[in-house]
Amino acid sequence: MLVSAWVATVLLVVIPPLWIALLLTRSRERSMRLLRRWARRVIAMSGCSLRIRGLQHLTTERCAVIVANHASYLDSVVLLAVIPSEYRFVANHRELARPFVGLVLRKGDHLIVDRRSIRSREACIRAMLRALHDGTSLVLFPEGTRAPNQLQAFKNGAFRAAIKSGRPIIPVAIAGTSHILPRQFRLLRRGPIEIDILPAIHPESVSRDAAELRQQTRTAIARVLHGS
Repeated sequence: MLVSAWVATVLLVVIPPLWIALLLTRSRERSMRLLRRWARRVIAMSGCSLRIRGLQHLTTERCAVIVANHASYLDSVVLLAVIPSEYRFVANHRELARPFVGLVLRKGDHLIVDRRSIRSREACIRAMLRALHDGTSLVLFPEGTRAPNQLQAFKNGAFRAAIKSGRPIIPVAIAGTSHILPRQFRLLRRGPIEIDILPAIHPESVSRDAAELRQQTRTAIARVLHGS
């Protein structure tokens, strides 16, 4: 309860000026810099420790499809704080309806997909390929929803884009966020957050097969999360 009250106080102090700054800025780059600083500040002030392993795998790949497991709303904040390179999130269209999140997505020019619509999915793939062609990395949660208890099946979009663009997949395993902010439990708890950024998987290493690329990626993340 005390942790929740403290984090709520932090957010009440930090979010209003950030919201105003985002509304006033016209630059995507400046918006992303503001959000990165905000994410780092919120994690630090919450008292949660953040341990990152494998950051060099992001810095050695100029452009990649970054995919992570998704167990908590905190995952996006953590990735904002951690990823140093230029990138765009690929987000569910429902997130646009959330006032602050919608503003962040619009200001960051992130990609939006309605997974119920074939037309939207295909348009999103085209937008993803344009971004990758231009040298901008993508960040996706291929499970498509938060899954705190076990790793769900991965959807195909990230892996189709990697195959068609020839860009590598970088798997990211996030642990600890579901303990701090569980899906059903609204109170926050302090705890460690561990981020494992794994070696890139190149499409040519799996004969440019999207299903095999998807399975290798999921296996790599599951191995870290389950310690096997």
